[in-house]
Amino acid sequence: MEKGKALELLKEATNEIPRLVTLNWDNQEFKLWRDKILDILEVSFGHNSTEYERFSQAFPRSKRAGGQEEYYLKELEMRETALKSIIQKHEILGLETRQSIEVLPEEIFREVPPKAFISHGKESAALRKLKEFLETLGIEPIIVKIQASLDKTVGDKVEYYLNHADFVIALATADDEVDGKMQPRQNVSHEIGLAQKTHKGRIIYLLEEGAEFGSNISPKVYERFKQRNMMNAFLGIVRELRAYGMLKIIKTPPEEQKP
Repeated sequence: MEKGKALELLKEATNEIPRLVTLNWDNQEFKLWRDKILDILEVSFGHNSTEYERFSQAFPRSKRAGGQEEYYLKELEMRETALKSIIQKHEILGLETRQSIEVLPEEIFREVPPKAFISHGKESAALRKLKEFLETLGIEPIIVKIQASLDKTVGDKVEYYLNHADFVIALATADDEVDGKMQPRQNVSHEIGLAQKTHKGRIIYLLEEGAEFGSNISPKVYERFKQRNMMNAFLGIVRELRAYGMLKIIKTPPEEQKP
């Protein structure tokens, strides 16, 4: 199946979600909806693709006190998130190249997936979206807070995982108010300082609308974002990854491109 057609079908599938939410947990329509999407992903991207794997593994690992109904709604939410992230990934790649492309999952990245150290402040929707976006691209996000401590101090732990990353993303959210202005958390500024020594030329700066960098960072080129819409930020990440040689798009030969 041509990937453009597959994306159209996947978008149509998202329109069915509001109705599925209203159904009881033991309905058969959800299973048909789920299996239909898996079939589309397998035919279009392959059974071993990141797209197929991401959607097929999007379900809660255990049932909570709320029972079957709560589990059903949680699974539906996770399936929706996975589906939309797959669609968004390919829309961003298409927007960025502005031409017909064919993405070959086994050839997108080198054999060892690139690792991205994410410097961030508070827990936020932006952090969750960034993590999910990187994972759909096959990149391993490093979030220090959820990594093993390995008997290290906080500072040593940050430096340890920073040194194991291929590049750095500074996710600067509007967390603290200083002299009437919103700024990122101090740890983000500190980690940017460390990264400028260890990853010079491989730092991606993302700054939330309404926030400001300190004077030592503000001259850098950065992408603005909003918690509810990170499209421009994701486009910026794709451009940088291609410049780093970590994202390889296989373009359709000129004679095969559509007029």
